[in-house]
Amino acid sequence: MFCTIHLSKSDPTPLYIQLASELAHLIKIGEIPERTKLPTIRTLSRKLKINRDTVVNAYKVLENQGLVVAHVGSGTYVSPLTSQKDYESETNLQTISCSTLSFNKDYFPTSLITQLTEQIIALEGWGAFSDPLYRERNLLRQSICQFFKSVGIMTTPAQIRFPKDFCTFLLELLKVHPSSTICVEAYHDLTYSSFLRSLGFKIIEIPLTDDGLDLTYLEKQLQTEHIGFIWVSSYVQNPTGISYSPECKNRLIELAHLHHFYIIEDGTLSDFTYSHECLKPLYTLDSHGQVIYLHHFSKLYLPPLQYTFIALPNSLHKKINDPVACTFNERLLHFYLESDALGSIRQEIIEKSYLAYLKVYEALSAASHLLEIYSHKGSLFFWIKPTKISSEAFYDCFLRHHIIISPGEVFTLKSKCTYFRLSLAHLDDHTLPLMIDCLKELSTLEMN
Repeated sequence: MFCTIHLSKSDPTPLYIQLASELAHLIKIGEIPERTKLPTIRTLSRKLKINRDTVVNAYKVLENQGLVVAHVGSGTYVSPLTSQKDYESETNLQTISCSTLSFNKDYFPTSLITQLTEQIIALEGWGAFSDPLYRERNLLRQSICQFFKSVGIMTTPAQIRFPKDFCTFLLELLKVHPSSTICVEAYHDLTYSSFLRSLGFKIIEIPLTDDGLDLTYLEKQLQTEHIGFIWVSSYVQNPTGISYSPECKNRLIELAHLHHFYIIEDGTLSDFTYSHECLKPLYTLDSHGQVIYLHHFSKLYLPPLQYTFIALPNSLHKKINDPVACTFNERLLHFYLESDALGSIRQEIIEKSYLAYLKVYEALSAASHLLEIYSHKGSLFFWIKPTKISSEAFYDCFLRHHIIISPGEVFTLKSKCTYFRLSLAHLDDHTLPLMIDCLKELSTLEMN
């Protein structure tokens, strides 16, 4: 039965959450009967070819849900069916996901799509489904330029791309450089690097220092490797809370020009940088045409669709194909960008996220004698390292409050990581007080 478990490293959902969900499903449908002993951690990690810590964390989630019971020295067993029913009826709806950076779907009701669709049809009729003169595509490019302007990026419509399938675009982009070696920050979203590794690209993790990418380490790699791209998040959104200093940014651009590689700058979360000291994007400093700026717009502000906004340097925009067909989805995207709805949704998300950031940081600070806290200049998450308590005690505190956070191993190719990431994106008026209660308990834990 365990052979049916499917885990995807390209899925942004942490592997331990995927594994816990798969096991929970097998338990609830009766494939794994009550009182069945689950495989040992070593056995299951070997069978699924995953890290042992992933299995440990998955079993902890199941135990917290009341689906399994762990007996020291004996193993982990499926709970009696009554316990599962009690859990599902009493606590299942209270689980708080603080492991992803996607916002609550309440911000994007179906009525929003209905309203935009009715406006398009009323204005254009059947013409909404065709764009023979490519007028709509050009208007959409102009709207994306205006959006980029709001995050500090000045570009032209000709430099804009807005793929619905970013992985396909990424492969198109990589064709412009003969090297198959790509550098990434030591802690990053593994989604795309895992995808590229599966295609045969070589991924090198570059450590981060107090002012950004470790350029000394990078320069050593440049002496032996033919690097095609470096993927960076130059704000505090990389999972260390580090922003790149102006000196680091300028030197990185110089190295890109000198060694003929491109910088892919991910500025998706720039709206949530609450400090203005390091806001200038690499793209605006680039005079050599070496920086590509991207913003996963749909990830934040239009989840039902999958558009990524990209600003290419002048040296590249003629080399990257731009499909001329314009579908109804692009019409919808254009109307949304021009609507008052986007402005109000965006403002509400930013304001509520900032309020959550301030309250969570204050509560976390009360436990600063037990852990190190990063991203305290602002972000959509906190990157936390337990120092005076064990990682197990830290993680168990969140599980007791039915809060799911991400272990650091899902952000690095390293086999062991003692960091955790706590996302704020899903916190709202109901769940934020529950998070604060959890952090208050965390501050009372005893030191090792």
